[in-house]
Amino acid sequence: MRCGIATYASDLIASMPSVKHFRYALHYGQDNSEGTAAGANNSSPNELRELALRISRSDCDVVSLQHEFGIWGGENGEHIFQFLEVISKPLVSTLHTTFPPRSRPDIQVSILRKVVEQSQKVMVLTDASRRSLAALLSRDYPNVVTIPHGLPAVPSASVGALPEFSDRACRLGSVGFFRRDKGIETILVALWKLKERGYKVTYAIAGEAQRQFAGQTDYQGEVDQLTRRLNLQDRVESIDRYLSVEEQIDFIQHCHAGIFAYQTPEQSSSGTVPLVFACGRPVICTPFEYAVAKQAEGMDVTLAINFGADALADSITNFLARQSLPQICEDVHRRAQQWIWPVVGARYQTEFEKAVKGTVSP
Repeated sequence: MRCGIATYASDLIASMPSVKHFRYALHYGQDNSEGTAAGANNSSPNELRELALRISRSDCDVVSLQHEFGIWGGENGEHIFQFLEVISKPLVSTLHTTFPPRSRPDIQVSILRKVVEQSQKVMVLTDASRRSLAALLSRDYPNVVTIPHGLPAVPSASVGALPEFSDRACRLGSVGFFRRDKGIETILVALWKLKERGYKVTYAIAGEAQRQFAGQTDYQGEVDQLTRRLNLQDRVESIDRYLSVEEQIDFIQHCHAGIFAYQTPEQSSSGTVPLVFACGRPVICTPFEYAVAKQAEGMDVTLAINFGADALADSITNFLARQSLPQICEDVHRRAQQWIWPVVGARYQTEFEKAVKGTVSP
């Protein structure tokens, strides 16, 4: 699947060049992946069982399993149960979504519990995610390890070539797939409010709808309609296609900051927020879990006080009041280097080796 999870898995594989690997793909009936050993239609529980059986019969030492509810098939990703029933190799699972108690259906809680209890190692992306997982499952599992999202090694880019940054004007950008809970419409309303106040904030959106999921293409059309209704055509640029990583980096470095307005407070992961950091740019965010965690770790995140357009507009004006943008970008880029992919790959490789030996991290 062409998605952030697939990109994450590919980057993880590339970060461990000394490790022999085989890639297996999930798909929607037609496997267009290149270089895979096998695949399975995620809407077919039988195919997932067969995939697990095939992997179990292979000579691999350990299986790296990426978990996100939307990629495993079924209304809540419950087809993963068929895979887990059959797989017999040691599992190292990465949880890209965690959530606090009483916020999601019970079936999703059951899925996470099963993955955690069957895996030798479980990776989460932030300490906040580890805490929410422990609260959700009513215990702190010793096999859960925090390894932050890996970052590409991106050369620092000067902000001097960008349009003028001032206390009244800047260029913001969002990159990634269109999805309703990302709050793009909230960003647009915030921009409209700022335009009414005399600010000149421009906004670039790059990405496309994941057409395999119902309603996403309609949402992208709704975003375009709202842009016209708010008369923001002169402030908003939309690039309606999937960008390569190189194109995303160039896109981000032609902005003063990234902006992300997830409307789901428990959003515990992001591939685009850390990519913005890797490019040496700060972010402006609604207070979703991942953004709050990154701010607590010392990364440059301007947080809105709530998830509404007024709060987001205020956070943009707070960002504009900061006059030392070149120094801010330099500091963001420097801090990001501690989690470039080779560093993350070394951490993962250590956990894979522990999983094979059956040891648990303290």
